[in-house]
Amino acid sequence: MSDTAETLEQPSAGEKPAPTALPEPRKAAKPTHFTFEHAVFSVKEAYFSLSPISGDPVYNVPLGDVRATLPIDTVAGSFQIKQSSPDADLLQVVKRSLKFVKEIRPGDSIPSELLDGSASWKVEPHHREIAHARITVQLVSWMSGKALESVDAAELESIASMPETKKKVQEAFEVMAEKLGLGLERKQEVIAKIEELARELSYIEALRERAGKIQKLYANFAALMGVYKRERSILEDVKRVRILMKKPVDDIVSIFEQIDGNTGEILTTMKKFPGQIKYIREMRDDLHHRFMRWDGLLEQWSGVIIERSAHLDRLTRVTYQFAARHFPLDSEWGLQR
Repeated sequence: MSDTAETLEQPSAGEKPAPTALPEPRKAAKPTHFTFEHAVFSVKEAYFSLSPISGDPVYNVPLGDVRATLPIDTVAGSFQIKQSSPDADLLQVVKRSLKFVKEIRPGDSIPSELLDGSASWKVEPHHREIAHARITVQLVSWMSGKALESVDAAELESIASMPETKKKVQEAFEVMAEKLGLGLERKQEVIAKIEELARELSYIEALRERAGKIQKLYANFAALMGVYKRERSILEDVKRVRILMKKPVDDIVSIFEQIDGNTGEILTTMKKFPGQIKYIREMRDDLHHRFMRWDGLLEQWSGVIIERSAHLDRLTRVTYQFAARHFPLDSEWGLQR
């Protein structure tokens, strides 16, 4: 081949060679914040929430000394927000997000439950410790072939802290690696999964603690039967609260029994790890959403002494109104979202 022909076949120094294939089209990144375009979402102190009356998503806008509450769909229609617009898409995300947070303000970040599946709320160190202890006892029970009987957090942590328990857990990691077909040299992968499982279950332990507060409130109303035995009008409210709260409280117990039953077999959980993590997160999100409605009421009852007082009278009536609104006898608590 001549020098001239060879020169024609090579691109010049300043010229880039033609691409052999077209690059993949760039995909629009999913939004991570509630960044709206319409001016209605720039009103100071405006926020989204669930209506305390209907439970529907609403947009709360201050108008002088009052606050207007507009259903989200009404906002979209009233301000000509097109269905295919980014604002319309974000309003749908708002609806889904209010399952995880009580209020959303324009500019807030989208809850991580919708972004990557992780929880947007925090747990305390002792919740992680209880989750670790529960899994530790499960591992020892699996190795010994004896079913886990203890569910008390203090007892679990006591068993998990014993030197013989720690030794058995190390043996369990090796046996687990063999059972999963990984081999001893990949024991660390088992340990990493156990750590991940404990992180996910720490949220269940935090929710279990919140459930305990609800159960305590229900028990308080049994004690109030004696406090108000001579106050007929308030006693009737106490009786109604006991009736209305019985099913949701029983359901709470049942839900945690279901979670413990479905996650208590550690080998099964490890064999079906992705599915089990998905299940734990679904139950976490469902319980968190259910319990959010209780938070304000539980805060009012925090530290209250069960002795006759005007404050106790008021709280009893407030609790009856809460129970009547959220748990009417003709409804299924499990269907309320």
